Amino acid sequence: MTLERGLCMSTSTAPYFFMSYSREDTARQKRIIRELRERGIDIWVDIENLTPGTPTWEREIEKAIRGATGIIVLLSPESNNSEWVRRELSFGEQNRKRIFPVLIEGDDDTSTPLRLANHQRVDLRTKFESGLDELAHALKEYINVKQGIASQKQDDSRKPKFRPVPGLKKYGLPALIAAAALMVIIGFFVLRPPNDPPATETAATPPETALPVITDTAAEPVILQDEPAGKIVYTCSIDGDEICLINADGSNWRQLTSSNLGSFNASLSVDGKSLVYVSGDENKTEIYAMELASGKTERLTKLGKALGAPEISPDGRTIIFHYRSGNSNDQLWIMNRDGSDPQEFYGKSGIDAHNPTWSPDGTRILFAMGKNDSNKLYIMDFNGRDPKLANDTIDTRGRSDWSVNDLISFDQGGFFMHDVYLMNTDGSGLRQVSEAGMNSQGASFSPDGKWVAFTAYTNVADKDQDSC
Repeated sequence: MTLERGLCMSTSTAPYFFMSYSREDTARQKRIIRELRERGIDIWVDIENLTPGTPTWEREIEKAIRGATGIIVLLSPESNNSEWVRRELSFGEQNRKRIFPVLIEGDDDTSTPLRLANHQRVDLRTKFESGLDELAHALKEYINVKQGIASQKQDDSRKPKFRPVPGLKKYGLPALIAAAALMVIIGFFVLRPPNDPPATETAATPPETALPVITDTAAEPVILQDEPAGKIVYTCSIDGDEICLINADGSNWRQLTSSNLGSFNASLSVDGKSLVYVSGDENKTEIYAMELASGKTERLTKLGKALGAPEISPDGRTIIFHYRSGNSNDQLWIMNRDGSDPQEFYGKSGIDAHNPTWSPDGTRILFAMGKNDSNKLYIMDFNGRDPKLANDTIDTRGRSDWSVNDLISFDQGGFFMHDVYLMNTDGSGLRQVSEAGMNSQGASFSPDGKWVAFTAYTNVADKDQDSC
């Protein structure tokens, strides 16, 4: 796009989508806008609302993006090379706007920027009319979800407040239900991180069926709530380790697995309908998937090695986990959601890389690297694979989590002396947030980033493992 872009803001309060495109694609842009408007979608586009060269054009663009329900970006070789398309996407991401990519020319290599590589997109190159129907349906469903959130937040503001109970992990369940956490052992506490950031515009992750075309479920945080809600999946001790599930208020406990070998390291899918976990003994474990509604279980791997810490990517396509062959070091591996094409993702000779977790947008990986219980945390770009040390002062066993507010949680300390810490993703702001002397560990963020759920012990003095 040229520098002479701009947009006059309307006084209308109706939801609209901001159109990002290259000037070279103006002809197709006009047709797409016309077709979407005929399908009931309101679009804001610069050339209709502001004369090129208007002095305030950049501020008006910013206002348009801030006020938009989401951003539709037309993907082509020209837009991929456009500095202003990239600026608009960056500004939209900073303001937590859902991005809806629409491929109109070229292919993924020539038209899709790296930042959108993990986004599903509508392809209008060969199915123009049906593609626009799917896009319009997805946009309408997203508007409905946003409006439902606004209504729910108004209702919640009138409810009496109660003391919260265990929280959840970072991604949302559909339609105003928040998704669950991965907890290591029984017994839960919850706290609100200090210096909690102010509330920003938020949206719940809609169900899979509500967004048949675009499923970038981690592009925005979920509902900001005054108390955690939803479900927690965790490892419970019942004649050995098993996977259990409870509501965040402690109700509706149920055991999900029953194995002679032990099951642990559970992680929910973004839509909350299924989970992956590990089952086996300490020398040989495999990854399994379970549908929560039916209880149907499927073995995903047949690697015959020691696997651990599987986690489903925010877009639901990929599973990352750690892999150990014999007495060699742990490595990070990835595979498709159905277990196909397992392959090494990252490893380093003489050192363990383990316990990976995704960034909320799925573009980076947070993981531990070290030996035994002494590890540092690293962040690695999912495409570039260049690990960066998060903070050289910490010493952790390895388990961590990443919130939508760009905070990292982890625990560190000596035997039966662990405490939960938070820090920013750049390693700054390190602070202890759990009460000392409780052997606190296994921290997970709630989907809105406002709460931390963790385990702790009631009999630390006697180092009673059963008091968790």
